[in-house]
Amino acid sequence: MTHLLLADLRGHASSWTWACVFAVVAGACVSGQFMVMHGALHTASAATGVNKWGIPIRTDMTDTAHTVTAFIIVSVVLAMAAVLTSTAALVIAQQQRDHGLWRALGMRPGTLRAILLGQLAVVGAVGSLGGGALGWPVARVMVSLLIDQEAALPGTTPQWEAGDLIWTAVAVAGAEMVGGWGPARRAARATEMELLAGRGGAGKAWSLRRLLGMLTRFALAGGLAAGMVAAAAALHRSGTMTEDAVNAAMLGSFAALGLVCVLTPGLVPLLERLLGLLPARGPAWLVATRTAALQSRRSATTVLPFLVAIGLVAVMFGAVHAGIGSMRLSGFLSVCGLALVTAWSGGVAVIAMSASSRRRDAALLEAAGARERTVLAAQVLEGTLHAGVAVILGMFVSVATSVFMAAVSGEGVLATVARGPWGELGVVGGLTLVTTCLAVVLSARAGDRGSVGEVLRARE
Repeated sequence: MTHLLLADLRGHASSWTWACVFAVVAGACVSGQFMVMHGALHTASAATGVNKWGIPIRTDMTDTAHTVTAFIIVSVVLAMAAVLTSTAALVIAQQQRDHGLWRALGMRPGTLRAILLGQLAVVGAVGSLGGGALGWPVARVMVSLLIDQEAALPGTTPQWEAGDLIWTAVAVAGAEMVGGWGPARRAARATEMELLAGRGGAGKAWSLRRLLGMLTRFALAGGLAAGMVAAAAALHRSGTMTEDAVNAAMLGSFAALGLVCVLTPGLVPLLERLLGLLPARGPAWLVATRTAALQSRRSATTVLPFLVAIGLVAVMFGAVHAGIGSMRLSGFLSVCGLALVTAWSGGVAVIAMSASSRRRDAALLEAAGARERTVLAAQVLEGTLHAGVAVILGMFVSVATSVFMAAVSGEGVLATVARGPWGELGVVGGLTLVTTCLAVVLSARAGDRGSVGEVLRARE
């Protein structure tokens, strides 16, 4: 089984490469933050005196190092898990015909699931080792940001410990396994004919498995919605501009972000179909909208990572614009920067992993007589659709955040919404647009394309 696992990884290297790249980026973020924590603790242990509140500097900075590290690593792991569910599903879906052949030759479902999870574990191990090697430059950047925010003492330098490699492996490989558990289980439970026909994730409309999946998603969405209601109730009890009110508003805002992320598989196809109804002439727009509508699952996985990034900006800067705190850009990057990098790199990876489908779509258009500029325009418009949907969903998160912040500040909801972080959202939205368009175009045109017939006959 180990030989088959490794041989399949080598045979589908093009599919697994981007999953490994994303794992390395995530591993570098986790490993770098551990180095920052060790350096901050070492500097804090040698500190003397008390701060302006009379608390010993050693105790204060030690607690700060632990708190900041825990928050950053948890946010990175959550971003990893959200993206890895998409990347694992894409890789496994691209190989399901091979999985069907294995099943037809006598492989048991449990063995197939073990092989898929083993491959994800290998990717996690690669991410841990590569991340450990690349964590140093990440740590240097984070140290300077934390010193600027007075979350670390001047003179702090990153320090590496052997145990960091183990904890990085636990975080990255654990997120890989959690993100890939569902796709691996669905592939193992599908029949041979479903896998060979490329319908491994479809199944029957009202099978017990699909019903349980829907109930789980509804339960998670209901829990997040209940969290928003509980936050609103806590705000009503706490009054304005109190610490409890600020904490409740932040928790409610993050619950709103989580709720939108959970509902993304249903919201993205709906929004992209609505955008497709906009009046526009030319075949490029028609092809882009139809492609996004037909490939709704792929569209949802493409939008989700960028939505996480936009949502983080909406929540954190929404509080600042509501007059709660005085966080600067360096403060935002010190707290959410690594999660932002993780989500952003995951979005690029998801787009690149589905490049083979886009190459076949382009070849089909060329075979039908479309011009090169029409194909290019369709690809750019597809990236524009994904970016537009991510920005729209991010605006929902921003409005929800403004509602919570209005309760804290005591100002009206409309006034708080008008003062929202629209400038920051415009910047991150523009970066999303540029990133998605470039990623779609470059991934579809990377490598040796070959003739139209060769691309249409290609399996990946």
